[in-house]
Amino acid sequence: MNHVTPAFVRRFASALVFGLGALVAAAAPTNVLIRVPAGMPSPAELPGLLSKWRQSGQVSNALFLTQGKAEKPEHPATFESLVVLEFQSEGSYQSWQKECAPTLPAGLIVRQADALAHNELSPRDSNRSVFVVNAYTPTVPAEKFTEYVQGYVKPLYEAMRGTKHLVRYTAYLERGETGKADAINVLEYRDQVAFTAMGTLKGGLREKLTASTPSYVQFDKIKDTLRTDRFGTFASYAELPPPDLSDLPAYKPEVKIIGSLRIVGSELKNATQYLADGFRKFHPEARVSVNIMTSSEGGIAGLYCGISDVAPMGDDAKVTDQMPFYNTFGYMPTEISVATGGSEKRGSLWAWAIVVNKDNPLEEISLDELDRVFGSERTGGWEIVNGNYLYTAKYARGAETNIRKWDQLGLRGAEFAGKEIETFGYCAQGFEIAIMRTWFHWSNKWNANFKQYVEAKQATPDAAGAAVWSERPLEDLSHNKFAIGIAALMHVKDYPNVKVLRISPRKGAPAVTLTPENVANRSYPLIRDGYFYINKAPGQPLDPKVREFMRFVLSREGQEIIARVGYYYPLPAAYLKEQLKKLD
Repeated sequence: MNHVTPAFVRRFASALVFGLGALVAAAAPTNVLIRVPAGMPSPAELPGLLSKWRQSGQVSNALFLTQGKAEKPEHPATFESLVVLEFQSEGSYQSWQKECAPTLPAGLIVRQADALAHNELSPRDSNRSVFVVNAYTPTVPAEKFTEYVQGYVKPLYEAMRGTKHLVRYTAYLERGETGKADAINVLEYRDQVAFTAMGTLKGGLREKLTASTPSYVQFDKIKDTLRTDRFGTFASYAELPPPDLSDLPAYKPEVKIIGSLRIVGSELKNATQYLADGFRKFHPEARVSVNIMTSSEGGIAGLYCGISDVAPMGDDAKVTDQMPFYNTFGYMPTEISVATGGSEKRGSLWAWAIVVNKDNPLEEISLDELDRVFGSERTGGWEIVNGNYLYTAKYARGAETNIRKWDQLGLRGAEFAGKEIETFGYCAQGFEIAIMRTWFHWSNKWNANFKQYVEAKQATPDAAGAAVWSERPLEDLSHNKFAIGIAALMHVKDYPNVKVLRISPRKGAPAVTLTPENVANRSYPLIRDGYFYINKAPGQPLDPKVREFMRFVLSREGQEIIARVGYYYPLPAAYLKEQLKKLD
């Protein structure tokens, strides 16, 4: 089977996104589908292997679907269990193929696959979802089948996703000879009610597509000549077992909690609710309420308005979030990390990738240099002193410390000497605030040439919005040696002419590569955290119910819940110990 190149897919898809001619990058070849054939018992050791690979960073994500059952009784199910592995890069896949694939149980169907179309909604709780896996055998070469997916399958799935009943879809094409490799479409519906409702809505969606999307009409007429339908299989989402966290302290209640504990803020990809449920198992007389209506933006407000006891946050708290708390109590809320963000998965508080063109000689950069490249001169910065944010010249630096030319980063020769460094990155609040906090000491002074972009879902649904998608600067970077940017691995891996730099905590220190393993162990300097904020007066004991809940979250049992959710990494023992000290 011929390899489907990103350039081919972008050319074909250019007329399909909002009808605007926006370029769409094809997914990199970094997926593996593992099927337990129908009728074969799912190997007992398989979930443990998947959990081990995910936690170690050998795979960036793993989806495990079980209990395969034919969607229509007259057609056989296509699998007993299905595993989808995602890899950070082709190199990561090759390492896994050499080191891990040989440990798989015998009798499984293991094939590398390309993701031809994908989108998802969040938040969602896959434990409550209905999964349907549709299987086809293409009868045409990969290029023609990709056209079909882009022109027919993707518009239909996007219309279904627009109803909010379908919360995730991916169309995979296995590699292999035409007529022998399969196409596997994984569909996730929000719940049984949504799945049933979709059955009644699909006819109307097809009518609208017929009236509005020429490619849909074209492929609808010939789709049966492009693939053999092997029909659908129902499947159930299976949480992977937690990794070995025996080095973390087991939870042992110190106080019996009776009465209410109020949690208001972010759902942290369902981790907040699962932590509350886990806590109740140890404290059955506790009445724990979880309200995620305000998300992160209302978390700390719940604390100073007296309507909550714990504020989970998906973003770093802004100074403006914290100052009303200070004005109420005379001190700042206590920030406690409860999870390490992911390496690339959407919604996982993923680590930042610093990227340049692959032909740029730069291989690494330090945190101080990032401040001086992306930031600007400043008279000072903010720090917490005596429980309050105060401004200080300690963090001042002059214009002479700015890095604006490539030769200031050691790139010599006529090509780079005197050339301006062009910068780009995200301007969504969660990204910008976290960077200003960690790089600029809360200064809001950026390099004047910093170009701002957002995720597609945050842009207006027209040509002007498509122009500021976060993929746009990566397309430019693919042929621009003089730019450097802040990006997400989930986008970067679609652009083979883009290179991710190693990062060092300071100039001269060893630089660390952005890998899932280095994010999980917190050695990569540009990671993010999932935080809970609480009200602890300086020198005063913490409210017992809050202390017990936070002790649970920071216990082996609580961190196992964080790991099973699958978006974040549990905290390493040493860092977790630092968080526990904040409770005393």
